[in-house]
Amino acid sequence: MKNDQKQTQPQKLLTIGGWDPCGAFGVPADLKTFAALDTHGMGVMTVVTAQNSVGWYGAEFIPADFVAQQLDAVLGDYGADGVKTGFLGRVDLIEIIGAKLREYQIKNIVIDPVLINAGGRPMFGPEVLDAYKEWLFPLATAITPNRYELSLLVNGETELWALSDESVSKVFEWQEQLGGGEGQSAVIAKGLELEEGHLADALLTNGQMMQVSHAKVDTQNVSGTGDSLSAALTAFLACGATLEDAFEKASLATAGAIALSADWQLGQGPGPIAHKGFS
Repeated sequence: MKNDQKQTQPQKLLTIGGWDPCGAFGVPADLKTFAALDTHGMGVMTVVTAQNSVGWYGAEFIPADFVAQQLDAVLGDYGADGVKTGFLGRVDLIEIIGAKLREYQIKNIVIDPVLINAGGRPMFGPEVLDAYKEWLFPLATAITPNRYELSLLVNGETELWALSDESVSKVFEWQEQLGGGEGQSAVIAKGLELEEGHLADALLTNGQMMQVSHAKVDTQNVSGTGDSLSAALTAFLACGATLEDAFEKASLATAGAIALSADWQLGQGPGPIAHKGFS
């Protein structure tokens, strides 16, 4: 049956990052999150990967000038109500992306700084972190590192960040130093261990911390969790939510998406989350 009811025009969201051919991580995960939240998703590729649930086999970076062409094509026509960055990995890419976000005066920017993998192994040299600090962090509404990345940002060490009064104070100090006169970027710490059987995400901004806790799901299907949380945060911000409300909604929706996929076995290894949980 034909549906003649007109749809409300969606918010336009752009993800800038890597392509995962299996659809668990990166741009595919972000686009599925955007779609589940009834927004219009757009994607600019920085790198194409060969990976699956059991291994990483290679990657080919997109030349910076072609990334710039993609950005001009999207932002010069559609524009964007919110932008999220993921896998960047090269100084020239970070510089051109930062320059374009400034040029087009983009708001609601969420930076997921892909620097260290989930196992704690650094993926790039220190020059990439320096480029983030100069070109992207000052523009960010929120920065969403994993716990290894947060420790690197705040302490300069590759170790697992743990929640404590001292570690939280150091994050606040780092945020103050980062501002550079352009405002203070919020930081979201993900997957914090609480009492047995529970996890939490924490929002740290303006000297205050807000936590959202949820039951830990016994599953290996958590691929793309951080990507999708960041994408959901971008969507909620672009749709007019406050930072606190956007964070709470994104955190709880991500936990729900993990629970929905708990029993899946799509590949031979850890699988993706169920993006239907965001709708």
